[in-house]
Amino acid sequence: MRKKLLFLFVLCFGITHAQKDYLNYENLTKSLKELDAKSKYCTVKSIGKSSGGREIWVVTISESTTPKPALLITAGLDGKYRAGTQITLKMIDNVLKNEKLAAILKEKTIYFVPAVNPDAIDAAFGAVKMEKRGNDNKTDDDRDGKIGEDPFEDLNKDGLITQLRIEDVTGSFIESPEDSRVLIKADPTKNQVGKYVLISEGIDTDKDGMFNEDFSEGVNIDKNFTFDYPAFEKGAGVYVASEPETRALLDFLYLNQNIYGVLTFGMHNNLSETPKYDSKLASSRIIKGWLEKDSKAAEQVSKLYTQKATIKGGPKMPMTKGNFAQTAYFHAGRFSFSTPGWWVPKVEAKKDSLYSKLEKPAEKDKEELNSEVSFLKWADSQNIKNVFVDWSVIKHPDFPNQKVEVGGFIPYALNNPPVKFLEETANKHVLFVEELLAAMPKIETNVPEVEKIKENLHRVTIKVANKGLLPTYTEIGDKIRFVSKMKTEILLQKNQIMVSGRKYFIRNSMQADESEEYSWLISGTGKVTITTGCATAGFKEVIADLK
Repeated sequence: MRKKLLFLFVLCFGITHAQKDYLNYENLTKSLKELDAKSKYCTVKSIGKSSGGREIWVVTISESTTPKPALLITAGLDGKYRAGTQITLKMIDNVLKNEKLAAILKEKTIYFVPAVNPDAIDAAFGAVKMEKRGNDNKTDDDRDGKIGEDPFEDLNKDGLITQLRIEDVTGSFIESPEDSRVLIKADPTKNQVGKYVLISEGIDTDKDGMFNEDFSEGVNIDKNFTFDYPAFEKGAGVYVASEPETRALLDFLYLNQNIYGVLTFGMHNNLSETPKYDSKLASSRIIKGWLEKDSKAAEQVSKLYTQKATIKGGPKMPMTKGNFAQTAYFHAGRFSFSTPGWWVPKVEAKKDSLYSKLEKPAEKDKEELNSEVSFLKWADSQNIKNVFVDWSVIKHPDFPNQKVEVGGFIPYALNNPPVKFLEETANKHVLFVEELLAAMPKIETNVPEVEKIKENLHRVTIKVANKGLLPTYTEIGDKIRFVSKMKTEILLQKNQIMVSGRKYFIRNSMQADESEEYSWLISGTGKVTITTGCATAGFKEVIADLK
């Protein structure tokens, strides 16, 4: 008994030690307020409250309060991925110390929302640790009219909710040949026969044949947004945008038309491998694919990410339904990029190790290597302890005549490494943000040409060009009313009359290095003011003198 207690103490201490630098909501708020107090360029305010009553903080970094083209960086939508919040917090600190970025911030703004789902942050610090992805909303996960009637149970009393593997002839899982701790699906084409049934740790409390199907997980905010909403899925909410966190972020995005693009730290990746143009998806009644010009712009951004910021080797993580990253593009018309920020680095196997003796996969199979095995391989190479609970036999009331073992990955371990491993990726993502801000559209004009036709009659001509690497806004933005369009306007004095031309011209998105010429015929003398641009690209004002 003493040995068991000692083991549990060492295990829990190790877990606490590994996760000690991950902040709870109170410490996160304190850190943000300290940054606010230290820098004149930083302001922190709330954009709403979570289901559990916690403030959702937005950090604005800008040289002035004047609206300027902006980048919105979000994290902490899915409670499973805590590392994104830590990365953004480090990025905020680095941005405020970056002299090169200080010059860029004279013309640009960065908004950070490091914890869109603050309830999930505190859930990770509960007495029993489990991966809770949702907010504090009490949900009927199995839609049977009862709430929380079949929760998880900590059967081995280690303070963790892991998994159970049950030996069963109907099982579809086997031990991985690469690492026996990991279970993989048996492949009949390789003459593999399933041995285990794999379920979450707990018992069938309500005796309906399902395990832990209703523990009232709350709503996963990254499944509650408006594009491709997964109705009736567990964790998606009772209806689209049902949650206060969802509405707060959407309101902030729609009301701030100066937001050019969105960068989300989450469980998807369209930066390492950009969204490809698919004419069928892009032209369907409900657009579900990136438009052609936007896909080309995304390729430029991906090059900044992989080449300039040297962030390489990102995993394939396809978009999921109802997430914020897709909603920001398809419904709000903003360039929207998503990345996990951190992933398991490739590790060379040591000689004489288990991994070095394994048969090396064929080139075509390399991407199919089990991610859990890769993580354990990396954790072993870094001497990171307490990421996995070894399988141990227990007695289970629902399986009295079968061998049942409890074990598996410690909650949050797979996607959230010790904080020290996030330092480098935070620095690289600051470099990426710097490159992205510099690549944003830049409106330039020539000196207006004034041609005197006759006394008191002048022709004014101006050329407007986009000298940035990226377009003034998305191509899909021209199909969406929430995006501010390109506008060139001339303001006359009282003694002046427009003989020919229009007071203002509205045009579609201006691509990189594209230009357009505008001309007016004005009767009268004195100065006229010409303003051109849009909220996402900024405005340029020039004056022409009619003599």
